[in-house]
Amino acid sequence: MKAQHTYDAALYCRLSRDDNNGSAESMSISNQRQLLESYVKEKGWNIGEVYVDDGFSGTTFERPDFQRMVGDIHKGKVNMVITKDLSRLGRNYVTTGQYTDFLFPEWGVRYIAINDNFDSDNMDNDIAPFKNILNEMYAKDISKKVRSSRVMSAKQGKFMGSKPPYGYIKSPQDRYKLVVDEQAAKIVRRIFTLFSDGDSARHISSILNNEGIPCPRAYHYSQMGKVNPNRNESNAGAVLQSCSYWQTGPIWGIWYK
Repeated sequence: MKAQHTYDAALYCRLSRDDNNGSAESMSISNQRQLLESYVKEKGWNIGEVYVDDGFSGTTFERPDFQRMVGDIHKGKVNMVITKDLSRLGRNYVTTGQYTDFLFPEWGVRYIAINDNFDSDNMDNDIAPFKNILNEMYAKDISKKVRSSRVMSAKQGKFMGSKPPYGYIKSPQDRYKLVVDEQAAKIVRRIFTLFSDGDSARHISSILNNEGIPCPRAYHYSQMGKVNPNRNESNAGAVLQSCSYWQTGPIWGIWYK
């Protein structure tokens, strides 16, 4: 790689739940950005763009701003990538190494991880692969601990999902406890009453659709005061496609066994 005297640096910041100390100021996005901007200013380089992936795991490289940065590299917008440390770039040993050792050099991009003293322009980066291995092991260890904690909480009867099933809401006093949502529960009771009286799932779906009753997902977003991202679900849900699961498309579907 040819030495370049003018650099347009891509400042890449990442933070995810993988990081135990993610709430600490030293790991915050604002702190990372301040560190990178100060470093570039001290070196007299240009800031080409700042890229931020907040809430994305380092075990995957399919992150929106990381991919945007790669696109800008190909466009020639930036010719340097700087991160706080190697783990900010990624926690997958193989893929991180591919970027630092092969792809960045191939693209004529200089890469610097400030706190790990990694600079692709230097020859003494032998410790980097070991740090990448440790970063991946750390992510796997955290993942195991999270799974173990969730299993234990589930065995204790705690609700661990992000969205309660239709007919329930999270308790205002305890987010791990579900309580009946009376408004939606009326619809659920009606569905099972109709079904037990001999109505077919398809006929029940038609009744709900004809009455303009919001499907579960549309109802969920309306209760949150948000716009349903699926514009086709503004009314009642989707045509029944299967009777083995809730179909929450534009029209109602009915679940039963």
